[in-house]
Amino acid sequence: MTVRVRRAVIAVCLLLAACTPGPEKAGELTRVSMQEYFRYDPQFKGQGIEVLEVRVTGGQDKQLEGVATIRHAGKSHEVPVIIVLDGVNLAWFAQPGGLAFLARKPVDAAAGTPK
Repeated sequence: MTVRVRRAVIAVCLLLAACTPGPEKAGELTRVSMQEYFRYDPQFKGQGIEVLEVRVTGGQDKQLEGVATIRHAGKSHEVPVIIVLDGVNLAWFAQPGGLAFLARKPVDAAAGTPK
C-alpha cells in the first residue's frame, strides 16, 4: 500500500469516527426508532401510538437530552428522553414514569370492554 493511499484511508476512517448526527438528525433517528419499537413490541402493538416528533434539547457528546411528542388515544404527551449515540448505534430511554399513559387497562374477557 502506498503512503498516499494509506494516508487517505486513515483520513477517511478518522472522519467517519468523528461523524455524529446533528440535533435535528438525532431527533429524527430517535423518532423512527421509537415508532418502530411501539409498532412491533407486543406490549404496545396495536394501540395506535404515534411518535410525532423528538426534539433534542441539550446534552453533549454521545448523550443527548430530548422531548418526544407522542400521540395516544387522541391526546399528545410530552415525554423526556435520553438519547445515546456512538456514531453507529442509537439507544433511547424514557424518563421513569414517562410512558405511564400507555399502560393498557385490563379488558373484561366476557364483555370485551375495559374494566
